[in-house]
Amino acid sequence: MKLFFKRLAAKNSVAQSSVAQSSVGQSSVGQSSVAPTAAGDRIRSPAIGSGTLRDDEALALSLDNVSKKAFLTVIRSRADIGVHALLSQRTVIGRNENCTFALHDLKVSGSHALITRTSDGDFILEDLKSTNGTRVGSQLVVGQTVLRDGDKIFLGETVIRFSLADELDIHFHNEVATLVGTDPLTGLPSKRRFDESLEFAIQNAISGRTSLAVLMMDMDGVKQINDAHGHAFGAFAIKETGRLIARVLDSNGQACRFGGDEFTAFLAGYTLPSACAVAERIRMAVESAGLEKDGIPLHPTISIGVACLSDASTSSLALVTRADEALYRAKALGKNRVVS
Repeated sequence: MKLFFKRLAAKNSVAQSSVAQSSVGQSSVGQSSVAPTAAGDRIRSPAIGSGTLRDDEALALSLDNVSKKAFLTVIRSRADIGVHALLSQRTVIGRNENCTFALHDLKVSGSHALITRTSDGDFILEDLKSTNGTRVGSQLVVGQTVLRDGDKIFLGETVIRFSLADELDIHFHNEVATLVGTDPLTGLPSKRRFDESLEFAIQNAISGRTSLAVLMMDMDGVKQINDAHGHAFGAFAIKETGRLIARVLDSNGQACRFGGDEFTAFLAGYTLPSACAVAERIRMAVESAGLEKDGIPLHPTISIGVACLSDASTSSLALVTRADEALYRAKALGKNRVVS
């Protein structure tokens, strides 16, 4: 983030310097050739119609309009707030995971809308016969609509802003998305983003009558690591455990750091036996990791509780609570085990 603000300051400095130099050069042309000869003499103002202000504005505009690119940013959503992406030649927006810009919104159709870039550089939005329609501002999209910088696109419960931006703007959005959506220690999704994704996954599983499992995980031995070697070693163990969990889950689920040395994850489409098998792989990966920091070996383990979606009335809170109860049983039975 510091690098971003340094680059922004440098860009503004160059723009101001260039405008100032241009103004000085143009003022010397527009002024009277009579130089002041005594104190109190005034330099005459630039001649009216010299074009100085217009030229300065054009220069500032040209400096600001550097390599603009089009991108989308989710500005209102239950699960995707802050998500953004550069637009390609054809960008399909929808709920299907194979869409170019996939949204976690049950009121968005599988393939909801399409944005196409024309040979003239315009971006054309069209609705793909979606169930709930597409709006730009208050206008329902019928046929094709040319998008303008700053347009807000309404799909289901989601609002997306269409923007033209330079590399600095894009870098800024990347930084903000990382800060808002990522746990700084482990690199896993933030708890807020995880909770939103879990809620969507549960509703999706209920509507599609598919299974879903939640894992609650608590590391064993972190307090002993902190007491023996310091909190930097405990933080290292937590960070590496988060990395191991993400590696085992891969694209099959999503995890986050619940807090401290606790983690949680969900697995869409997994039954209780298959989810327990994944949990056992996580447990074994942590146990056999052979972590080491500054030449000191660290041997944390992990206890895991697993719960599965049972009926359509199950909420995310109820599901997490059941997984948490299973976790406590795992701890009571001696730790370093999986319980469902």
